[in-house]
Amino acid sequence: MSEIQRFNKDLNENKEMLEEVKNAGNDLAKIVAYANAKGYNFTVAELEASATSAELSEEQLDKVAGGVSIILGKVVVI
Repeated sequence: MSEIQRFNKDLNENKEMLEEVKNAGNDLAKIVAYANAKGYNFTVAELEASATSAELSEEQLDKVAGGVSIILGKVVVI
């Protein structure tokens, strides 16, 4: 599991973290800085690269509704 995937998983399980990331909006630098401060290790470039190569499945799209998710690197804020 990549660090981005681990961060996404933890976001889905921790409402406090999720709210803090929602406050960052779509600012990838803020999201990465927050993640790195919490012990994850990835860069904006890695997040962008992951986002451009990722497609969301129907199941992943269902998980995004009403929140924030970084799914395989794709940042989605609703």
